[in-house]
Amino acid sequence: MGQKTCQQTRTVSERIIFDGDLNDKQTLFGGKTLSLLDENAGLASFKLVHAKIATVGYDHINFWRPITTDKYIKMESFVTGVSDRQIEVFTKIISHDLKTDVTEIAFTSFCTLMTLRSAGQIELPKIFPETDEEKYLCAGFDERLRQRQQDYLQKDEFMSHLTMD
Repeated sequence: MGQKTCQQTRTVSERIIFDGDLNDKQTLFGGKTLSLLDENAGLASFKLVHAKIATVGYDHINFWRPITTDKYIKMESFVTGVSDRQIEVFTKIISHDLKTDVTEIAFTSFCTLMTLRSAGQIELPKIFPETDEEKYLCAGFDERLRQRQQDYLQKDEFMSHLTMD
């Protein structure tokens, strides 16, 4: 099965924010943020295992600070846990003010991805955290996994209350 460190899955990308990325409040559009998150988290999961993977959910999504065109962003993603075919990836977006040089954490989230059944039986490596940040985030994986599993078991009841009109 093997083992990989969080660092071995770490994916970092940077980009400047353009007017076309903004919503009507002149901050980074949430849908654009999630698209960037999905791409970065996907790359982190590919560093863990070379298989076809699909995003199955996001949780603990927090928009902590607004991101505007006077900032650039750095996205950092790394794997924080694995179970069966599931891969959990943590992503944080750090904004950097181009005028003041102030940096702050603007966004955090966990993304769950799954290896596709069509990829066959795949053994995912265990994740080994090294830094304090990695240890803290990985320590919460079992509880987040338990909550996701509970939510999944209740999906039929949840869906039965939704309308399609």
